[in-house]
Amino acid sequence: MGLDVSGLSVYTDENKMDLIKKSVLEGRSLEYLTVQPDIKSSATINIIDSTLVGQAGSCGFNSDGTTVLSQRTLSVAPIKVNESICVDTLESYYTQKMMNPGSYNESIPFEQIYAEDKAEKIADMLESIVWKGDTGGAGNIALADGLLKVIDAEGAVVNGNTGAVTVATGITAANIVDIVDGMVGAVPADIIDAEDIVLFMGYDNYRTYAKALRDANLFAYTGAEDQGQKFSQMVPGTNVKVVAVKGLNGTSRLILSRQANLYIGTDLLNDAEQFSIFYSKDNDEVRFVAKLKIGVQLAFPEFVVEFTLVP
Repeated sequence: MGLDVSGLSVYTDENKMDLIKKSVLEGRSLEYLTVQPDIKSSATINIIDSTLVGQAGSCGFNSDGTTVLSQRTLSVAPIKVNESICVDTLESYYTQKMMNPGSYNESIPFEQIYAEDKAEKIADMLESIVWKGDTGGAGNIALADGLLKVIDAEGAVVNGNTGAVTVATGITAANIVDIVDGMVGAVPADIIDAEDIVLFMGYDNYRTYAKALRDANLFAYTGAEDQGQKFSQMVPGTNVKVVAVKGLNGTSRLILSRQANLYIGTDLLNDAEQFSIFYSKDNDEVRFVAKLKIGVQLAFPEFVVEFTLVP
């Protein structure tokens, strides 16, 4: 009689490979915006503006001109992340091989990769909030208002959907160069020579833009500096830097302004990188706790060029 294995399941070695985490395209908007720390609830961006009136030289004194002090409020929203893990649950699965001997399970056997994954997910959440945050929305973006909502509430921002040829109802390889050139052409004269002008767009539109430039001029196109990693490049012949950010993916929105004009408020600069993983003896579980604050604001709305598709 031959070997009968009908009572067995096909063997799968669940311990052969290390535990891996899902890749996340982390946010990097904080690299290109002005970060204001030490805000517990709200703070003011203090602004001075004046008019200068020249006069013909003569004896006497004739006061003219005005100096205006104004403020814009930068409010931050408190955010927390709480998660609990009953480590005993892991004893019934392949993860038991990672655990220490004994019945007192007071730590996660894969704590290092767990912590790295949480840090990336928090960075990803903040990136979405910075741009698409809407307290009237749903999910994580409802935790605070983002730059798109703040910009849309301002009547002073500059309309960037003018185009060198026509207004855009969609973004394609055929018109994205025209869209970008139109936005650059709409930059207010007062900041046209600034060294920190950035045009933000999603990675989806950035790739379309880079391809359009390449296809339009194969022999002269030099691409981005470190194209594959930084996803940024200068608009040819200008001082405007195009930067891809995940927070604008899927929005068909493009935002241009000075880095010094777009503010992100927080409490501690590294709040988003700090969290606690600890064993709660009262609850017999491992807990994850992260707390941080986030908020956004504009200093001068009139120095923002925004692109929105025309319906």
